[in-house]
Amino acid sequence: VTVHFVDGGMDTGPVIAQRAVEVREGDDAAALAERIHEVEQKLYYEVVSWFAEGLVSLNGRHVTIADKVQEVEH
Repeated sequence: VTVHFVDGGMDTGPVIAQRAVEVREGDDAAALAERIHEVEQKLYYEVVSWFAEGLVSLNGRHVTIADKVQEVEH
């Protein structure tokens, strides 16, 4: 799961944060999509809170996240 800045392309903006989602043997599209959405919702919440706290900055295509973010449990 990737949260990124939006630019003119399709999913080509600078990456803000990523999380892995386990692909399990026997997964079908629905089961995998459910796990993806669960991780995605948590990650969006985290990233929005980082913005609200002024912890995320963008310089060109370089994303910087203040050290305080490292204290957030994943």
